[in-house]
Amino acid sequence: MEKSSRIGKRLALCGIALVGFALAFGLYIAVNDSRDPARDPATPASRANSAVSAGRASAQSHAASGPAVARPHERAPSAPSEIIEHILSEDKNLRTFMSFHHMVLLDPQRRDEYRKLLADPAIMTEVAEALMQPGSGKVEVDEQYHRLMQIDYLEAALDWADNPQRQKALALTANVIAADSFRSDQDADRRQMLAGGKMELYRLLYDQDATKTQEMVASARGTRMETLVNWMSKENLRRLAREEEIRVEMQGIHAKAN
Repeated sequence: MEKSSRIGKRLALCGIALVGFALAFGLYIAVNDSRDPARDPATPASRANSAVSAGRASAQSHAASGPAVARPHERAPSAPSEIIEHILSEDKNLRTFMSFHHMVLLDPQRRDEYRKLLADPAIMTEVAEALMQPGSGKVEVDEQYHRLMQIDYLEAALDWADNPQRQKALALTANVIAADSFRSDQDADRRQMLAGGKMELYRLLYDQDATKTQEMVASARGTRMETLVNWMSKENLRRLAREEEIRVEMQGIHAKAN
């Protein structure tokens, strides 16, 4: 049940700005910018080109140097425990969830309390609505950690196969993925964070209920999110295909060794 060691690695996914995604987002902006009431009508082309260029540059930077959760001029996450403590001090429900989530073994009473938390529709809705909010301004490390822990909550709710509110958790997860959280005035870091979170949730939803995922992809057709959702679908299938290739390769190596 202990997953805190995964957070640092998962920040890479939240900054997943691969070249393919950068191009997909650029296309999304180019196609939909004219429908964005916040855009500058005098410069739609330059706005779209800037989105592609910024996304591609950031993608290449991440690919070359790996995940960077803070730049030199920003507060570095040298003490993640302090960051997490600060976040949890302001989010009571998440604090309670993480207190259970970090326990390797739960006694019957605590297990029941934990399951009650995972089956609380009000908390599920609160977490989903928070993840659908785009936020604003410069992305801070605290915000990245907060969103990852909120995703952890949805993952735990879905991992409990007998969760009486599992269908609601599935529906809310799909809603977060399909929500149009992108704005034309967002910088590359914020778009990457939002997209990374959606990609992680997409993989989670697919692993939990492939049919529900396909329904979500279908429902995105004709919306502003169609391009991005289709990209996530194809990227996830590529991931699964590569994982299968690796599994077969490992079986071959094992067979030769024996």
